[in-house]
Amino acid sequence: MGDSGTRVDRTERLLDLLLCLMATARPVPRSAIRSVVPGYGDAPSEAAFERMFERDKDELRSMGIPIETVLDPGGDVEGYRVSGDYALAEVRLTPEELAVVSLAASVWEEAVLAAPARNALRKLEAVQDGPVRSMASDAGIRMRAQEAGLVPTLAALRECRMVTFDYRAGNGESSARRRVDPWGVVAKDGHWYLVGHDQDRQGPRVFRLSRIEGSVTVTAQSQQHPLPAGTDVSAMVGQMDADLKAEAVVRVRAGMAASLRAHHQVDPFADADITVTAPTRAQLVARICAAADGAVVLDPADVRIEVSEALAAIREQHQGQGPSGTGQA
Repeated sequence: MGDSGTRVDRTERLLDLLLCLMATARPVPRSAIRSVVPGYGDAPSEAAFERMFERDKDELRSMGIPIETVLDPGGDVEGYRVSGDYALAEVRLTPEELAVVSLAASVWEEAVLAAPARNALRKLEAVQDGPVRSMASDAGIRMRAQEAGLVPTLAALRECRMVTFDYRAGNGESSARRRVDPWGVVAKDGHWYLVGHDQDRQGPRVFRLSRIEGSVTVTAQSQQHPLPAGTDVSAMVGQMDADLKAEAVVRVRAGMAASLRAHHQVDPFADADITVTAPTRAQLVARICAAADGAVVLDPADVRIEVSEALAAIREQHQGQGPSGTGQA
């Protein structure tokens, strides 16, 4: 039992370290890492913290996460950051947006994510001008964490063990049991992905964590198919998107089409041209139709026609019950 508890604590610390380094484009000094990341403050000495941090940094790098050591002009270590596709833009939110984030953090149903959610709020407060106002007492909302499998997946990566879970493919209606040797986790376009070897399908696969139904189980079985030398897990996620997604260039109108803007850093109060993707053509058309007059398909022309026809059919079925525009004028 004690070993299991230690595993969870170390895995949560790895996740907290990753979130800390992803929170800003600026290098984070060791002193800030020790004070912000839970677990490091419990180290009995500076030397003990150094050993813990070096081990954690090496483990994250072994998972394919590009942690960069940044030197100042004098050649001394200024701090650390996550580079490449993992790097995120600096987070700046309005007081109202911060309040919504606080509400979201307070309603996770999975207890394992309660501490990381609170820690994330503290990190947001550190880069804002004041504390985050909580809205939890104003709403009785409960929310399920769709990517709670991230923590056990990181544990399996660190221990080189097989994981099992029920997975619903993007174009499938029912889930199927998967047995996977995990190779790495990748954050891309607002989603987390697991890359690994599917033992039943006998080949490498990419899984979006939000499509896992139920929990991820870390088994006692060691990996049978470790990560092949030279494999780029980030490139595998990019290739999966290129193979599976349908896409269209869409102009979203000012103050509208919030669902389409969700994973794009554009001004919500101005027109913007964005690329909308989906696993299938039918899902792409449905996503755009949901925005109604708030979106206009610019390219390709056949998607524009399909969206116009779908909206026209919806309008005929609901005459007098909603907006009359097609969204493609």
